[in-house]
Amino acid sequence: MMADPNIAVIIFGTLGVMLLLGVPIGYALGIATAAALTFSPTPYIYIAQTLYTGTGLFALIAIPGFILAGELMVRSKLTDQIIRVMFVLAGNINGGLAVCTFLSCAFFAALSGSGPATTAAIGSIMIPAMVRAGYPVAWSAAVVASGGTLGILIPPSNPMIVYAVSANVSVTGLFLAGLIPGFLLVAMFSAYCWVYGRMTGLGKSGEPFRMKAFLTALWEGKAAMIMPVLVLGVIYGGLATPTEAAMLAVIYASAAGIISRNLGLKEYINAMITTGKLTGAVLIIMGPATAFGRLLTLYGVPDQIAQAFISISNDPLLILLLVSLLLIIIGTFMETLSSIVLLTPILLPPLVQLGVSPVQFGILFVVLSQVGMLSPPLGVNLFVASAVSRTTIEKISWAVLPLIGLMLVLAVVLIIFPSLSTFAYGIVAR
Repeated sequence: MMADPNIAVIIFGTLGVMLLLGVPIGYALGIATAAALTFSPTPYIYIAQTLYTGTGLFALIAIPGFILAGELMVRSKLTDQIIRVMFVLAGNINGGLAVCTFLSCAFFAALSGSGPATTAAIGSIMIPAMVRAGYPVAWSAAVVASGGTLGILIPPSNPMIVYAVSANVSVTGLFLAGLIPGFLLVAMFSAYCWVYGRMTGLGKSGEPFRMKAFLTALWEGKAAMIMPVLVLGVIYGGLATPTEAAMLAVIYASAAGIISRNLGLKEYINAMITTGKLTGAVLIIMGPATAFGRLLTLYGVPDQIAQAFISISNDPLLILLLVSLLLIIIGTFMETLSSIVLLTPILLPPLVQLGVSPVQFGILFVVLSQVGMLSPPLGVNLFVASAVSRTTIEKISWAVLPLIGLMLVLAVVLIIFPSLSTFAYGIVAR
């Protein structure tokens, strides 16, 4: 259908008013879509049809699976085993406890797919440990909050699943594309902690690395350490889809918890309730977002936006920098999944016209969403870390600035060198 500027004005005007009034994003998207349909020939049944198809996609089933697997891991105390292995590995270098925190967050990220869940699971153990070792409370909380953001960059990642569905790209390929940027960010974070430890004299555990102790910790924590290898291995090996791998993760975590006798009926029920709440929140957004995005495409709104971008510049590098600035600003007040489902159908088509890969933009989007998780007033990871550490958001916000700076450096690197994110995806495409 031809581009209709009136539809664009109606849909974005209504959406803006709803957001200013504080209407939740899922309802705001639905109301904006309904308002646009009122002035278009498209029947209202369109909303019902797209609500059904938008929430019934097979790939979305992976989200509750990975959430439940992460919840079961925490309640089975398998995260304690992960932290012990990382402590023996890196605890005695400068800034060792902070490095251990980032390594543990990276490993747990390969289980949960959630930033706040990673922050809570690792923070409840590592923040008290760092404070006892002499680290400042706010700095310790900032480390955990930053490490928690790895939960959405290192696969499996719930935001990546939502983006892949919205952008019509391979979930498996996008997972694989997140590995190099994820490991690169872990290395940058760890280097920062090492420098901090050298400057302050903090961080050594007093236990020099011994291979025997490491192998012992590895053996004792084998149930936790095998899980991400198993889950990601079946995905990348082509033996299972991400959705099937999520179910495998749930079965594995359940079995490990029962065998260790840490997972009883009460813990399992609580994990199911938490998973249900989080999944419901995702689906309430995804249904209206699907209707919103398809309506934009139907009336040529992305083409109008593309022309607006091209009128500024046809240099994809400059446009990506401008879009990144926009995403950083939006990330300060909009939750990650909400911003992905809202902005992907708006921003992706014009970027593709300029030659930007959907995979590059997806990974860049996730990295910039990490910045949003650490930026007030939303800053969800800051609130989780504040609750665990019992210190103020303001103090953590100042302490986290150097780590946000590293994320922004990574974002610029991904813009300049797109192959860092697209190379691995190409393996799956071939």
